[in-house]
Amino acid sequence: MKWFKFLRWPSASDGQEAAESALRRAEAARKEAEDRQPATSAVAEELRRFRHENNFAAKFRASLEGRSA
Repeated sequence: MKWFKFLRWPSASDGQEAAESALRRAEAARKEAEDRQPATSAVAEELRRFRHENNFAAKFRASLEGRSA
């Protein structure tokens, strides 16, 4: 049965290489996310402040017009 030598079964090392590669990509993505975290937090805080100011302005305008916001 010489045709058996042409069959190639996946070895355990193929799966291990794929797992290690996936782990490296996940670690790199986590590091990138951690590096962006301060900027993301700053933008989120700025948006929160704008939303609060906008809400305050809408309530103030409604009170001047005699309606509830």
